[in-house]
Order: sequence, then structure tokens, then C-alpha cells
Amino acid sequence: MAICVEFELIEIENTIARYRFGDCLGDLNGEFETDLYRFISGEFPGDTSMSEIVVLLNDKQSQWKAIKAFTKIYRHFKVHKEYLSKGGYYA
Repeated sequence: MAICVEFELIEIENTIARYRFGDCLGDLNGEFETDLYRFISGEFPGDTSMSEIVVLLNDKQSQWKAIKAFTKIYRHFKVHKEYLSKGGYYA
């Protein structure tokens, strides 16, 4: 079974990025926000739950799918020091 999640950046406010996401070829009706500057700086304790790092803003999608999108965004951020504008997770 294939997994496909797409995402796109909605806005950045200070260091917090807000994204919409959803299944490929479907509506991007899920939303989450994350602060990778705080995450990378180590401001979050090691036992912080992913739900505190990837904060769902509605109940349209699963936390699991949001984390898949976050993983791609995080990897890009580590290299380029900027939020990824759009992309997807495909497996």
C-alpha cells in the first residue's frame, strides 16, 4: 500500500510556520504549525511529545500524516535553514 502526503506552506509568523496538508490528489484540508527554530536550538526537552512539536490546528487529518510532512520539512530546514514551501512524502 502506497502512502502519499502533500503539503504547502501557508504562512510564517515570527519563527512559527503554518502548513496545510493532505492525501495526494486530494484536498489539503489538514493544518499544522511548527517552530523548527526552537526545535533545532534544543529548546524542547528530549521527552517532548511530537504533538507539541507538530501542532494540529484542525481535525481534518491525522497526526501521523502531519508528522510525515514535518519530516520532509525538517530535513530541508536542517540543510537550508529555511522552511520548505511545498512538497510531499511518498512511500
